[in-house]
Amino acid sequence: MESDDRAFLVAMVEELESSMRALELDEAGMIATIGAERVLELEKFWKNELDEIDMQEIRRGLDYNDRHLIFIWNRLDRVRHYRALAGQSAMRLSVRGNIAPL
Repeated sequence: MESDDRAFLVAMVEELESSMRALELDEAGMIATIGAERVLELEKFWKNELDEIDMQEIRRGLDYNDRHLIFIWNRLDRVRHYRALAGQSAMRLSVRGNIAPL
């Protein structure tokens, strides 16, 4: 079973890292398109760091590019989370002696 576990984790990590690279390229392109000032506003919006009035104002003014960048950030956040979980799983399995670390 250990080779199956390792193969699964390796395949998962490779897919997640490929997704991260593609999303990071998309993110860079969207940042260049949108502009640094708007990206800072959107980042505060995405992190929920603005007061409610500012949040509503930005929400009303979101265009396709703004929404797409936020979508990318959400996907990147999720992919990074799953990549970390895969690494933790590999570490737990290697500590138990089931597989070698990735």
